Amino acid sequence: MSGRSFRVLLIEDQQLVREGLRLILESDDGIVVVGEATTGATGLELHERLAAAQEVDVVVTDLGLPDLAGAEVVRRIKARRSATRVLVLSVLSGAAEVREVIEAGADGYLLKHSSAEELRAAIHVIAQGGGGVLSPPIARALMAMQRQHLPYHSPPAPALSERERQILVMLAEGATSKEIAQRLNLSIKTIGNHRKRIITKLGTTNTAAAVILAYQQGLIEPRDMA
Repeated sequence: MSGRSFRVLLIEDQQLVREGLRLILESDDGIVVVGEATTGATGLELHERLAAAQEVDVVVTDLGLPDLAGAEVVRRIKARRSATRVLVLSVLSGAAEVREVIEAGADGYLLKHSSAEELRAAIHVIAQGGGGVLSPPIARALMAMQRQHLPYHSPPAPALSERERQILVMLAEGATSKEIAQRLNLSIKTIGNHRKRIITKLGTTNTAAAVILAYQQGLIEPRDMA
């Protein structure tokens, strides 16, 4: 992916918001918007064509679409088993809604009041296979909800090595595999292998879900974050 722009498909029904997102993203030389859709159905059709031609890296989708629930859009994109990553951008901050889209396979969730810089950075992190990107209020809300609903006999937390836990904290901060490799003086391949083991041990399907589960089971805490 190095040396070329990350290709983004926008799914957003409000024209002013959609045009604003395009301007924000394309102000970054490393991002190009390759398509826009106003409904979940048209977004899925466009994604299918772009993915078949390997011409899309990240889908940015709203939750409040006029025809399909945002979680369903995420679920259908992930069911295609393409390499496309999905970032949800919404005004909704309820933990239940966020948890639903993360479980559907979303790779990140940002609130619409996030800064332009945060949005552009999230695209870069997700497109490069970085950790699950979550707005801080979202992460706190999810952690609070998880703790409130933990069963009395909660299953024991998986045994992560110290290195795996260290990498998991960095992923929760939104660091890419390249950034983690540089900080730990390891190869990107080694970091990738650690990520795969973390996801396998936690029994999740992606990094974002692994981060949420790690909060739930006390493997990482807010104080661990830089």
